[in-house]
Amino acid sequence: MSGLCGWLGSAVSEGDAKGVLLAMTDGLYDFSGSQTRSGDGAGYGLSAKGYEACISVVDDGTIAAAIEGYPRWLDGDLEAIASRDGHAAALAAAYKRLGRDALQQIMGAWAVAIIDKDREGALIAIDRLGIRPLCYARTASGKGIVFGTTTDSVMAHPEISTSISHQAIFDYMFFTRSPAPGTIFQEVTKLLPGQCVWYENGDAKPSAYWRVDYTDDNRSQDELSEELMAVLRRAMKRATTGSDFKTTGSFLSGGIDSSTVTGLLAEQSGQTSKSFGVGFDSVEHDEMGYARITAKHYGVEHLEYYVTPADIVDFIPKIADIYDEPYGNSSAVAAYYCAKMAREHGIDLLLAGDGGDELFAGNERYADQKIFEAYGYIPGWLRGGLLEPIVMNMPAGDRIMPIRKARSYIRRAKVPLPDRLESYNFYNEIELTDCFMPSVAGSIDQRNPYHLLRMHYDDSGAESSLDSMLYLDVRTTLADDDLRKVEQTTALAGVGVRYPLLDEEVLSFSAKIPPAMKLDGRKLRSFFKYAVRNFLPPETLTKSKHGFGLPFGLWLKTDPGMQTLAYDSLASLKKRDIFQPAFLDSAIETHRSGHSSFHGELIWVLMLLELWFQKHQDRTPIASAA
Repeated sequence: MSGLCGWLGSAVSEGDAKGVLLAMTDGLYDFSGSQTRSGDGAGYGLSAKGYEACISVVDDGTIAAAIEGYPRWLDGDLEAIASRDGHAAALAAAYKRLGRDALQQIMGAWAVAIIDKDREGALIAIDRLGIRPLCYARTASGKGIVFGTTTDSVMAHPEISTSISHQAIFDYMFFTRSPAPGTIFQEVTKLLPGQCVWYENGDAKPSAYWRVDYTDDNRSQDELSEELMAVLRRAMKRATTGSDFKTTGSFLSGGIDSSTVTGLLAEQSGQTSKSFGVGFDSVEHDEMGYARITAKHYGVEHLEYYVTPADIVDFIPKIADIYDEPYGNSSAVAAYYCAKMAREHGIDLLLAGDGGDELFAGNERYADQKIFEAYGYIPGWLRGGLLEPIVMNMPAGDRIMPIRKARSYIRRAKVPLPDRLESYNFYNEIELTDCFMPSVAGSIDQRNPYHLLRMHYDDSGAESSLDSMLYLDVRTTLADDDLRKVEQTTALAGVGVRYPLLDEEVLSFSAKIPPAMKLDGRKLRSFFKYAVRNFLPPETLTKSKHGFGLPFGLWLKTDPGMQTLAYDSLASLKKRDIFQPAFLDSAIETHRSGHSSFHGELIWVLMLLELWFQKHQDRTPIASAA
């Protein structure tokens, strides 16, 4: 993995520019090697760090370009320049020829920064799916922009203040991650997938340079299925171009996506490839049996590792360390130990199956919405004049199971999408002052998470609610969560990662599949399963859906090391005057006596927040405003 950072326009003196740039570069992740360049009079700074990053300055010195990731070029001339002189040289040439339209020529996973000295402007952008992140902030004077792969790199610039937002803390608790375009810092903004920012004359203008086109292809299911398999094979070829199959492996959980990727890799390599999976000593969290079925089906050498409570205790502080913002997805543990095992077996590149659920309708919540949307087909006079008065006003209805369920159904059905997707969220019903200290609660907008959901949902341009939900998840569940999980844990393990199912051709093709074909009734991924019916093992197609979930709540009840780390973390969190002490105490007591899963997850999210504070921000003031 790699990263980049820099600035344009700053009060930093020429003599201090090199030191500031080095400090920002240190704020990137611990990649090996770096290239730095500061402009005349400290007008700009640019740094690229890691084996997938480079900088180029055109001959006349007017354009400086940095790029990181694994891009590919649509234009043959630009591809030739990249092969000869590096990707940054191709980026500079593309910008010189096309201006901001140069972004249309770059595919793959990447982040870019271009300094245009003639215009005193800067262009920063990330790839269409947000695989590579980038964030930015305006300088205190308002006359400059600072950017970087990590918030740590941006905050290392002396003109960027370091106040943490109460709103961001609430949003993290709501989503268990820091959702874009905000960050944990008030002053710093993250780019959204397919977004660029042009900075000129003190004005930073974000805009979308690419959007998904949801236009149905009305060919038969057989025709579309045949084409999907061809698209997937081309995507796998692109994902493995330039790689040594002997040192390339795949994540394999046993689900549809990882099994598809593992099978495509085995087919492409023409040799015995390796797959890697992790399990837990908990039946509801372990699906290694299905991974073995897939491996046997494709003749793959499958290696497994069973995560223990001691592994979790060892890795938890590393999660807080490697993420530049609070991150609460516990499945990062499984991803790390899987990548670590692969590295120990000589693997340099892992192929991941992320994206299939979000492109081809594989999550249960998509099917659930059909049930709720059916309520809208009942005539309004019947709903409002008969059903709702009877169900909602029946005496003691909450103590009668059928009536209680009917009330819950009506309440949720009346909530519009996308808000309904989070209608069970714990933070909907609580009084903020029951959870947060009064000074914190007063600066939180409890509806902000829904504003973020609506922003993406409405931006889809899709006619169907299913496609709008898929678009929402591509830009949030994937970009804010799953990709951050895999990117950071594989980098920590020293392994590169690619996502064949997130190839732009796969994404564009998925958007053409009619919604009724993607989700046939309540049959999740009905089209995808039909397309791969002769490719995947039958057991994989019919298995129930699992995940990479961690049995933290169960193990926390019995493991002393885990208890010490969790309870000590929450005790430290009390001292920060963010949460009500009674709320933190209740989380522990309720977990001990009640629901292991939910309250275990709550403790996990709180624990990771405190450990993040300890690793990154103990000297940073917490802002009183959102």
